[in-house]
Amino acid sequence: MTASLTLPESERVADWPRISATLRADGKGSITVNGTERPCVADNVTALRTGMIAHVALIAARLRRPVRLVVTEDTDTWALAVRPEGIVQLVDDDDTIPPATGLSVHEGTCRSCRHVQPVTATSCSQCGIERPHSVEAGPRETYQRRRGSTPTEHVPLPPRPRRAAKAATTPLPPLPPRRRRPTLTLTFDAQPSVTVTGGAAIGRNPASVGGRTPVAIASPGRLLSRTHLLVDVDEHGRIIVTDADSANGVELATTPAVQLTPGVPSVIAAGTTLLLGDVHCTVNLA
Repeated sequence: MTASLTLPESERVADWPRISATLRADGKGSITVNGTERPCVADNVTALRTGMIAHVALIAARLRRPVRLVVTEDTDTWALAVRPEGIVQLVDDDDTIPPATGLSVHEGTCRSCRHVQPVTATSCSQCGIERPHSVEAGPRETYQRRRGSTPTEHVPLPPRPRRAAKAATTPLPPLPPRRRRPTLTLTFDAQPSVTVTGGAAIGRNPASVGGRTPVAIASPGRLLSRTHLLVDVDEHGRIIVTDADSANGVELATTPAVQLTPGVPSVIAAGTTLLLGDVHCTVNLA
């Protein structure tokens, strides 16, 4: 007998991180993650749609839960839930999704060698290219060229998901009251600590991205971007950091060191130190 994955009868899809995508018929569009927008381009709208799903699946895998994606295409808007496994479902009116039993993982062809593989693939199993379904343009391409990565190519991918037959569900218990998000304490190596309620946008002269509190810090070697790092606390009290397409990247000062992927939120432990160009920042919960 084939082993099966046991899933809850229904699952609520959180409204954070805030991710939206806009697609046009010419294969161009953009994806916005927590207020940071990045352009995307593909050969056609089908490729664009599935490449965006691959990007959100990576975020879902980092957060270890389904992630909401609000898609606008022409005059239509709908809410999808992208699971870490690469399964995509439409979100019901009560903000839940039924079990994914019987649904398939999205697949697409590699942008380099055309080998078919799931959207969760971080590298092609045949040619080895990284992020084989990537459709991101602009800052992402600049980031890849600076580090010697292969530039993005684009190929046709599967169509948009259809709503699965709704499984029988049992009523969900009332959701507990949402707790107030904790306060962040940001400690720097060359200037006083800063306390922020809600999210923070850190840089030399940061913008208030998505309503976050701008935190300006000095960069002796001018290696810090204007808006370099976004820091948030989600509804479960976890610290989420996102490289805001910075010029010199964000690195976790861990053993071994970990380089963040620009535009992809990552969960970190309280007390983690990050290297932002020539500045060290330690993030804690107050």
